[in-house]
Amino acid sequence: MPNPILVSGLMRSGTTWTSRMIALSPKMFYVPEPFNILREPIHLLNAGTNYPYFPEINIELYHKIRSGVGLSFTKKEFGIFMRQSPSPKYHLYHLVRYGTLNLRLKKGMKPVIQDPLAIFMAPWLNKELHILPLFLFRHPAAYINSMKRMKWGFNFDWLACQKKLMDDILHDFADDIYKLAPEKFIPFSVETQALVWNIFTTVMLSYKNKYPDWLFYRHEDLSREPVDAFKNIYKEVGLEISAPIIKKIEDFTGTGNTTEAKAGKMHTLKRNSRENIKLWQKQLNADDIKKIHSLTAPVAGHLYTEDDWR
Repeated sequence: MPNPILVSGLMRSGTTWTSRMIALSPKMFYVPEPFNILREPIHLLNAGTNYPYFPEINIELYHKIRSGVGLSFTKKEFGIFMRQSPSPKYHLYHLVRYGTLNLRLKKGMKPVIQDPLAIFMAPWLNKELHILPLFLFRHPAAYINSMKRMKWGFNFDWLACQKKLMDDILHDFADDIYKLAPEKFIPFSVETQALVWNIFTTVMLSYKNKYPDWLFYRHEDLSREPVDAFKNIYKEVGLEISAPIIKKIEDFTGTGNTTEAKAGKMHTLKRNSRENIKLWQKQLNADDIKKIHSLTAPVAGHLYTEDDWR
């Protein structure tokens, strides 16, 4: 039987696409961003911040996390969510989720949890709930180009407000984070997004060194040979890949699909994946590329060669 899987990494690094391709297996089902406080109808875990880090977890929070990521929904857990839900709309949501999730679990299905916001929870999820993390890296210029298209900034206070996180994991970046955190939300800029890329990629690289049984892929490698890459992922996570699944992967990634995402649309999953790899070269100007290269080189050098910048 396959393990439940967490697909994480930076925003705009292919976590949704990768999760969806794994969830094509009839043995898996898709769970989107349970740790995201911005999702409706209700944030399942009430962390109070995105990118949560819970160094200590009481029994009630344990049950909420276990249920929120799709591993169980007992009557006890259902009662916890119902007591904490603020309105009948949310009560209905949890009632539907209770029935749907338990039907899937009765069939022996396992969750594919897509959540870039769970990056700091990955060690706990692996140790306590036996969830297998799969992390995605993405070229810094490609990541920053995608963030620029979405006009997304970053709230450094999400990190700074968690003292234990800052002390345990992010101490090397503490000065930069605390300097930017008082502004709550920083609009898009190459400089701030380069810092975000450095922070999260450094954490993922530390995981790669510390946890040899976890899975790590570059977005570019999945995009270049998607069928072969997903055949390998399926094998590593204990799933069989069938001809219909391969056909769907080809449909999502083939040359007949658009290369550029639709304007203003968060996810365009059907893409010409090979052409998408170097789209940043067409959309970023030379000065921005040079700046991104300079700002991220010490970290990016662990993943990308100089040829990857040409």
